[in-house]
Amino acid sequence: MKSKGFSATDNGIYRAPTDTVVLRAAVQSAGLRWSVIDVQRARGKRALLGAFARALVFPDTFGGNWDALADSLQDLSWLPEPGWVLVLRGTADFAAAAPDDYAVLLEILGAAADCRRQQRRIFIVLADVTAGLPALPAP
Repeated sequence: MKSKGFSATDNGIYRAPTDTVVLRAAVQSAGLRWSVIDVQRARGKRALLGAFARALVFPDTFGGNWDALADSLQDLSWLPEPGWVLVLRGTADFAAAAPDDYAVLLEILGAAADCRRQQRRIFIVLADVTAGLPALPAP
């Protein structure tokens, strides 16, 4: 799926740009969902999963475990938009507080991006870290 400069071939996890105003406008203009997930105060899996559930309005049936997060990110049928851009705030703090959980999160987000690529649906994750992730390609 190509949507005003965004394509499922761009799916993945990227370092968030310093200024997201123009990018957010482009995402919204393309009809995609822009969701901010604040993980700065999360110090482990439970708080992290809660942050995702709140930001993405997970159904009440969300199981609150890694498998449920993976399943939910590969579904998102309750959200009407044709694609999603997830902005993770406080990522470096979470990674420092819970490095093992951060590694699992990256694995799940990468798998969701791959799944959505196969479905030709946009799924881009932007994390506010300074290293370890590539920059987002220009739309």
